[in-house]
Amino acid sequence: MRRLPVLGLLLLATVLGLSACGVVVSYRNNVDKLNERLSPPMTAAEVMLALGEPVRVIDRDDKRTQVWEYRLYPRYHWAKELLVCPFTAWLGGCLFYPSIGVSDPNYPPAYYVVFYELELCVWGTLESVSASTTCHAPQKVSRRSVILPADS
Repeated sequence: MRRLPVLGLLLLATVLGLSACGVVVSYRNNVDKLNERLSPPMTAAEVMLALGEPVRVIDRDDKRTQVWEYRLYPRYHWAKELLVCPFTAWLGGCLFYPSIGVSDPNYPPAYYVVFYELELCVWGTLESVSASTTCHAPQKVSRRSVILPADS
């Protein structure tokens, strides 16, 4: 009979621990990682340690320029997840995944890290990376890949 309260507390602790899973994902994978952890001239290995595995890697034909794509949540997205958690928990949102933007395939937004000869060159959104003149950056995005400009 004494096991019932212990099992109830264990179950409650498990549910409360899992209830923040979507919040933790959006907190750990936010855009602040780019601004706080990157600085030139980092190598590709150092960026991999700082940011983790990219979602997609695009090589240029000359193999000197490489673009890594990361999907990062906006700053303070975790707070929004925490606020909507009571309303989305019955769908599984915030229990197992971030619920805001779950139906949008382009969410969270893409951020790009560009390497030239495996050294960090430029990083940011597609617009900011494309406007950069410091290295070869992507010009536009198709659904399948980033299209890089030809060498000048």
